[in-house]
Amino acid sequence: MTIEGYDPHEAALRDEAGEIQRELGLGPRLARIGRATVVGSVALRVVVARDLDLTVAVDRLDGTTRRRIAELAAELLQHERVREVLMRDDTGTWNTDPSYPDGIYLRLVARAATGHDWSLDIWFVDEPGRQPDLAHLATIGPRIDVEAQAAILTIKRYLAEHPHPHPERIPSFDVYRAVLNDGVREPAAFLAGRVRGRHG
Repeated sequence: MTIEGYDPHEAALRDEAGEIQRELGLGPRLARIGRATVVGSVALRVVVARDLDLTVAVDRLDGTTRRRIAELAAELLQHERVREVLMRDDTGTWNTDPSYPDGIYLRLVARAATGHDWSLDIWFVDEPGRQPDLAHLATIGPRIDVEAQAAILTIKRYLAEHPHPHPERIPSFDVYRAVLNDGVREPAAFLAGRVRGRHG
């Protein structure tokens, strides 16, 4: 079942995400380093916040790759639409989460032509098979039909707009799992499930 264009506001945000990728020239820039894939909410068609996630599979995280990523960061920092660039090493002893592969992280804050600011999270990994965001495209993406998309957007929008009793940021994956696995359709049911330890 296709969900393309089902939610006009969500579709507009996805279009905006595509525009900022083109404005920054991310396609050809990232292709010099590895194989880039859009992941996260944009790929799953459940965008609420202006966040764009990409994972770039590289052959190895060696000195050459690191230099190319650093050069990319410097190039992007000079782009008129980019305000902030952060580069972080999450390899070796710096990788504090063994469930994730080693990676180099690049974060951008950039302004779209619409005047809205976007946060871009780009991960460069040499073990893409261990990257959860890529796995979610295959395991979660096909399960998000019209009904599931509507429920996910309803819950995510509520969480973005209302204070809630959980001080930590609620991962989007917890919302996807609650909707797809447990049949949750409303924010109140989702939050009640978290209090009981079910959705998180």
